[in-house]
Amino acid sequence: MLWHAQTLIREFRGDGHIAAMVTQDLNGVDALVLHEATGDLPRGVLQTSRAWQDDDWHAARARMNERGWLTSTAALTDEGRAARDWVEMTTDQLMLRCWEPLGEDACRRLRALVRPHSHVIAAATLTLEASLTDE
Repeated sequence: MLWHAQTLIREFRGDGHIAAMVTQDLNGVDALVLHEATGDLPRGVLQTSRAWQDDDWHAARARMNERGWLTSTAALTDEGRAARDWVEMTTDQLMLRCWEPLGEDACRRLRALVRPHSHVIAAATLTLEASLTDE
């Protein structure tokens, strides 16, 4: 039941995230290129997670560079960070509809219960990425 509930919430968040990205004229690969620039996840994980080809990835980097959101070394500019932060903040605001009925105490409890699982999943993803780059 928890897995199903998390899936529904993840899908709802994804819908809000796409809506926020669309208002910033971002497509999927653009968003992943900006995510890479944060340093949170390596390119390999982000690019392979949605099967983007290198040509698509490089074109997105060029678009983000032309907009002034990435430097020539694919680092976020202040403007790029502000745009990405706006998308994330807007996504979070749209998600409040899901969390407000639970209240803060129940949300904290839910996070405490599921956080260990998300750490395991994230670690497994990074391990998989490392094994793919070693081949």
